[in-house]
Amino acid sequence: MLQLEKLSYYQHLSLSGGQERPIYCCRVLDLRGSRYHVLTRIQDAGLDFTGRTNFLAHHLLFTPEEIRQYASPPMILRHWPDWANSWNKDPELFDNENWSSLAAVPRASMPAVAWQQITGDPANGYGLLEARAGMAFRVDDIPDDQVLALFGESLELLELRDARRDFRASAWQYTFTTSMQEQDNPADFRWRCLHSDNPASNRFAGPDSRALSEVRVLRATKEESSFARSGRQPPRFVAPPQNVSCELGEAARLQAKAEGMPAPAYQWFTVDRQGGRQPIPGAAAEELLVPHPTLGVTRYAVRAGNSEGEVISDVVTLSVEPKGSGAAHRAAAQLSPSPQNAPHVRSPEEIQRQESERAQGKKPFGKWPLILLGIAFVGLVGGAIALMSGGKAPPPTTVQRHDTNIELSKLEHSSNADSKDMAKPVVPSRTDTSAVPFSTGTSRRKESVSIPFSENLPPLPPPWAARKIGNLLTATWASFSTNEFLVHGSGANIGDPTDNFFFVQRAVSNSVDFTSRVKAADRRNLSRHGIMLRDSTRADASFGFVGLSQQLIFWAHRDVNSSFCQFMTVPTVPLPVYLRLVRKTNAICGAYSTNGTNWIWLGTNQVTFSQPEYLAGLAVSSGGASSVETVFDHVVVKNLME
Repeated sequence: MLQLEKLSYYQHLSLSGGQERPIYCCRVLDLRGSRYHVLTRIQDAGLDFTGRTNFLAHHLLFTPEEIRQYASPPMILRHWPDWANSWNKDPELFDNENWSSLAAVPRASMPAVAWQQITGDPANGYGLLEARAGMAFRVDDIPDDQVLALFGESLELLELRDARRDFRASAWQYTFTTSMQEQDNPADFRWRCLHSDNPASNRFAGPDSRALSEVRVLRATKEESSFARSGRQPPRFVAPPQNVSCELGEAARLQAKAEGMPAPAYQWFTVDRQGGRQPIPGAAAEELLVPHPTLGVTRYAVRAGNSEGEVISDVVTLSVEPKGSGAAHRAAAQLSPSPQNAPHVRSPEEIQRQESERAQGKKPFGKWPLILLGIAFVGLVGGAIALMSGGKAPPPTTVQRHDTNIELSKLEHSSNADSKDMAKPVVPSRTDTSAVPFSTGTSRRKESVSIPFSENLPPLPPPWAARKIGNLLTATWASFSTNEFLVHGSGANIGDPTDNFFFVQRAVSNSVDFTSRVKAADRRNLSRHGIMLRDSTRADASFGFVGLSQQLIFWAHRDVNSSFCQFMTVPTVPLPVYLRLVRKTNAICGAYSTNGTNWIWLGTNQVTFSQPEYLAGLAVSSGGASSVETVFDHVVVKNLME
């Protein structure tokens, strides 16, 4: 307590014609052999009853074991809602407070938009990291909250600039003050900000002092610059691993390529027949070399991951045959079209099955028994569907479904179209098997998969309609029952430069308050389940979105003049979770709540829409070709007075 009181001082600049402003500091203190990280907010508190000046000093102490779980110091100083603004008691130490609000403070987001606004280039944030320790910066032209935003973004850039260390912990070693005072010890701060109306500015200014707005990056790799300018991107496979065949005694190579920002790290696994994965020591590159593969079939998978998530490939096989069997020639043949009279090339699955049959003394099936077995299987599936439908169809008001496998030409509707004028969905014919409303993902409601195909699928309740945004490879559909929207969606996600997701939407206008609850969701790491306000059904339209994936809650937006989607994330919470979007004029705010009343606001941004009318809806994507299922309820759209 005594040491903190020594740090509690405030120079009232108004007494000398200056401006009173809050001061934000980050220090590292060694107290009795223990290290603490101290965040301090000091501000003017007016005059007491005797006419003397007062100030309020509020300190937060963190141990080295605690810091990694929280946002960086500038973000806590800027966004923590519980900083004291008034105090009429003696100095007090708080021990048993509820500190959950600290965990909700968002980390600085990428791209570095504050550096873009102040200096014209987000990569200049690296210039602050390159500055020598103890550098003084003039900040007369930058508000205090923007100074903290610049500091926070630079500390996020440590993820690439100081990749060998834990950048979350390293960020707490960059001490700073937003305004040096005469009582300050310069050795306490790595970054020192000066105001010209403070007499301390002349004392602490050095020959190399410069304006913070003039900081420029001296060196940056292509990846570092892309990270600052484009932000984080979850990994995705651009070249997934493929099945490989070789002869005994030959080395085998499996390869994969993933993209993401930061660049993904790899880990290869062996996979047993039950699907269990075992990591291969040292196999942490794009290529896996198997120098001495054993005879038979082995299975492999690879994981690519970065700070935004991870993706695991499908299982691939390595088939090894006896020397001289020509496996290498067959592998080459699989990569190019075969002539009509070419011999049959066994797949890895056939090789494995036949080896298993040999071991059991069985003779492999011939061609015709396999065909008959396939016919029998198809018949069984058809019978199962007929039995599950039971000849008794539920009444149309019980489950309403809407198939949206429509030609893309049918989906080009502008946001100012009235809902009654929207083109009705074209129901595909029975011969179009890709259009049968069937989810390939794990379904929470088994009966939704087995409902037979109907040529008269009832619509969603007016004015709601379903749309594909961008390119979707998997059948998608939505239904409405007892005030719940059941959405089967797919798509490669909401992101740069265009969006690919499934949208259940309705037209709205002017200012709205849009809320919904995610009751249940098939959450995968790259999936998105949430609500959206969107300018139109164009894949590159401006929008505001709040939703969740397997690990994170997202606040994302794209302005009409911006080609990049910008994200802010916080750790996710258990389902169900309430989501909220509020639009007033061009400002859109995103929030979430665990109970529908206590809202945690994630961000407010200016998002311009081209028309007074736009779209509000339920947005679902899977992050890939398969579909995921989401259940939304408590869907409310309120019009607000301007």
